[in-house]
Amino acid sequence: MKTKGTICLAICLVFFGISALQAQELEFVDTPDGKHGLKYKDGAVVIPAKYDDFSLPKGNLAAVKLNDKWGFVDVMNGGNEVVAPKYESAGDLIDGLAAVKLNGKWGFINRTGKEIVPPKYDEAGDVVDGAARVILGGKWGFVDYTGKEIVAPKYQREDNFYDGMATVQLNGKWGCVDLTGKEVVAIKYDDASQFHDGLMRVLLNGQQIFVDKTGKEIFASKYPATGDFSEGFAMVSVDKKYGFIDKTGKEITAIKYDFVDDFSEGLAVVGVGEKYGFIDKTGKEVIPLQFGSIYPVDESAKDKRYGFYDGTMKVWMDGRAFYIDKTGKEVK
Repeated sequence: MKTKGTICLAICLVFFGISALQAQELEFVDTPDGKHGLKYKDGAVVIPAKYDDFSLPKGNLAAVKLNDKWGFVDVMNGGNEVVAPKYESAGDLIDGLAAVKLNGKWGFINRTGKEIVPPKYDEAGDVVDGAARVILGGKWGFVDYTGKEIVAPKYQREDNFYDGMATVQLNGKWGCVDLTGKEVVAIKYDDASQFHDGLMRVLLNGQQIFVDKTGKEIFASKYPATGDFSEGFAMVSVDKKYGFIDKTGKEITAIKYDFVDDFSEGLAVVGVGEKYGFIDKTGKEVIPLQFGSIYPVDESAKDKRYGFYDGTMKVWMDGRAFYIDKTGKEVK
């Protein structure tokens, strides 16, 4: 779980509901006998250098490993051990809940180290968007951030919560549940994506349909390929050409571009041939298609995303790379 070496981190630790940004440099500590810890560069201890392994802090707790068992230390209190290493495995503390494994079963502890869900599940995940996935007897369910089982394990498959909803599969069909466990989208579709921007893309008898959070079918897509919504618009494709539709299914651009990506900060990148520019939410080309190349927001990311971030974007033109603002002007 730990990467050896010295790094600089900025971490946000949350304790008793009070957020404190610790923008100090942190570094790993390795002892001659192979133990590891973490401290601030000024010497203050975060995790004592006596463990075989540890996870980076999440909230006020960090998981630590000793003699092949996992426990937890309080990183807000000098690495004080709040749960002695006894678990076979442990997840991260997220939204005040961490999954732990004991005697082959999974349960959950809270930020004080108290076991609020006794180990009883075959598998358990970290909290994502307010709930954690659990498996019991080959069936999937959900536990919320308080440890309450909001969905008893009964589904064949499910995705993590996203946008307050989770897609689930039962008897080969897909639908969606909310954070109360209610099936808000009927379990009747052949396939389904997650909710994005308030709409969920489902498949029924070969037809892509968009459904809202009440389960109402809003419109059926007429395009061979349709993406998920972002900032009110979705990418569509016909014969390797791309454009955008709004939440009624209306085209805001002709299906004419060789490249597009989701709207970001009110603009979307579009390309024809080897030239790229940007359109606004009316479909108008507000920055001409003049750039020879564009750069992803995160060049190291596996799934590249192209668009403005904090008001700027990196482009290539006239033999050099530079940043532009949302008017298309170079940022000096």
